[in-house]
Amino acid sequence: MSKVKLAALAGAAGALATLIALPAPAQAHIQLFVPCSATALRNAINQANSLPGPDTLFLTPGCTYTLTAPDNPGNGLPKVTSDINVIGNGSTIRRQSATAFRILQATGTGARLTLNNLTISEGHSPASGGGGISAIGGAALTLNSATVTKNRSGIGSEGGGISHGGGTLTLRNSTISYNISEDNGGGVFSNGTTSISGSTITGNTARNDGGGLDGRGTLTMTNSNITDNGTRLDGGGILSFNLTGTITGSLIRGNTSGQDGGAGGGIMNRVGSNLTLLRTPVFANRSFSDGGAGGIVNLDATLTIRDSPVTRNYSRVAPGGIRNDGGTVNLTGTTTVTDNVFTNCAPTPIGTCTD
Repeated sequence: MSKVKLAALAGAAGALATLIALPAPAQAHIQLFVPCSATALRNAINQANSLPGPDTLFLTPGCTYTLTAPDNPGNGLPKVTSDINVIGNGSTIRRQSATAFRILQATGTGARLTLNNLTISEGHSPASGGGGISAIGGAALTLNSATVTKNRSGIGSEGGGISHGGGTLTLRNSTISYNISEDNGGGVFSNGTTSISGSTITGNTARNDGGGLDGRGTLTMTNSNITDNGTRLDGGGILSFNLTGTITGSLIRGNTSGQDGGAGGGIMNRVGSNLTLLRTPVFANRSFSDGGAGGIVNLDATLTIRDSPVTRNYSRVAPGGIRNDGGTVNLTGTTTVTDNVFTNCAPTPIGTCTD
């Protein structure tokens, strides 16, 4: 064999050796089974954050991950900064500590946190929003068949259960229950793009406004229940403020406002909002203040109600059904406003609503 061919073969072999010696590329995503311990869960989140994702964490079926101390200031678990999908398998993450901290926070536009079949419980955020979960800085938060219950946020901190700002919030077939906010949004405070379907927001309380939901930005709600929530001030079930929203095929029932001067037991639609109710009864809500309207208050906003009865709501002072103050109320389709105490509407008439 000629020296030229030998040299060529040697060069090719060297190049091949160089290729073989190159390190393998970093893994782009992971799938981890997380043993039943808080330490294992913290380690798994840290590992997922170190990769671009999407990463999937499989929690131990039926496990209770008990957090006895914060991982970082204000948070029981590491902040979520990447794309993490948590398969809960019926497990629970709860705080059990004299120290106050929320359970989870997703932060930044690169954060996408999805919680499936999981319960978040007993978080307490005394100085910032989201007693259970906070999503800030454009983070995306999704709950599928999840429960957020018995969490608390402190004075000046919105969202007893969930606080969401700037990104997207999606609730599917989930329950937000028995959370408390010392400010607004006993169950959920949302200021961004919100989608709620097949879900229930119930038994939550707020010291100020929005016992069940304080909604700002945009809202699409379908086939969901806002029931038995309460607030000292406005919007026992829902406060909408600078919100463009549509609620379809849902129920607003048994909510209470005005223990300390507010109004709108079912809904307070306030300043700059454009809210539409489609096939959504507003039933048996209550207001105990001089602000009136156990059912709905529309204040400097636009409200459209189509094919939705507003009935059997109660207010200590008239009206019991709908109060319009400086805004526009449109009653369309088969909408009726009847059997409210005291009186149905103020001023009267509002569309087809009379006393």
